[in-house]
Amino acid sequence: MRLRMLACLFAALLCAPALATAQTKSMFSNLANPSIGMNALFSGQFARNLNQPYGLQFDEAEISLISVVDPYWTLVSNFVFLPDHTVDPEEVWARSTNIPAIQLKLGKIRGTFGKHGLLHTHAFPFIQAPVIMANSIGEEGFKDAGLEAAWLTPLPWFAELTGGVYQGIGVDDDHPLDFGSSRHDNVPFLGHFKNQFDLNNATTLELGQSFMQGRGSDADLHNAFGADLTVRNVPLKNANRRGWVLMGEYLQKGSRVGGAYHQEQHGGYASFQYRLSQVWWMGIRGEQARDCTTDFLFDSTVPGKVTRGSVNIAWMPSEFSFVRLEYSRANADDGHGAKPTDDRIMAQLSYTIGYHPAHAY
Repeated sequence: MRLRMLACLFAALLCAPALATAQTKSMFSNLANPSIGMNALFSGQFARNLNQPYGLQFDEAEISLISVVDPYWTLVSNFVFLPDHTVDPEEVWARSTNIPAIQLKLGKIRGTFGKHGLLHTHAFPFIQAPVIMANSIGEEGFKDAGLEAAWLTPLPWFAELTGGVYQGIGVDDDHPLDFGSSRHDNVPFLGHFKNQFDLNNATTLELGQSFMQGRGSDADLHNAFGADLTVRNVPLKNANRRGWVLMGEYLQKGSRVGGAYHQEQHGGYASFQYRLSQVWWMGIRGEQARDCTTDFLFDSTVPGKVTRGSVNIAWMPSEFSFVRLEYSRANADDGHGAKPTDDRIMAQLSYTIGYHPAHAY
């Protein structure tokens, strides 16, 4: 028996260095790998006024890669796979980690403008983005290559001031703002001021103001303004069962020609979301957009006034998935006698795996 025990002990000693080496290699290998996550988004839409077949469709798959580069930088990226078989490097940027009170972001970034424009598609509180978004800064916000610096001010409440400069880019499906001038001094810039206050132990108030300006392909200055308000309630004792979010935002796009400012597309929305239980949410939103285009106008290139109301309910069994059902009714007036209406029922399904960073608060 003693000889058998000695033999087992000797064998264990021989294997220990190899096991330790394998564990060490595995540990360092995992540390070198980025955190990886993926979100898949599907939806179905039933709209009589649109020339589209009913049924479920694939919207997008988003893969995120995040990793610490060194003690000074973190690299963040989001690659979106679209139904037309293209891949969009939606965000690829580096963030500084060692400058007191200041945070730098550089690369292809989502500009810090407004409130809704900071959200990824699967984080929208409603299936449809507000109409004014696609007519002002972009349906998914302003996304462009550039540099941003955010400064946490020493004020007695949370107050963050952000400034950014970006690449000049012309109008396309994702960029309704015309910053396409080829002049050397065309450096579009942004300013954003965010303030948060504690109203009580469970409720916060956030106020934000945004401004952006660049020179267009017509050599004129083009601007965008925004103001947002958010009141959020998260009870201390039942944070995962109760709570509500009241949010409103106004956006305006315009241009300056011959020293005079010309207002173009403008509008806003107000929404209320309420948590019914641990897994159920409901929401209601009203919005109006002026001089804007949308998909159910008889001529989608002719702008008009659009008024829309939406209501939804969402089942969220975990933070990694949800199923949402939404109904909206809209009226439009193109100013030439056409006043179409639009009723649609939509469903959305979202699934997330792996690591996924927290969304904007």
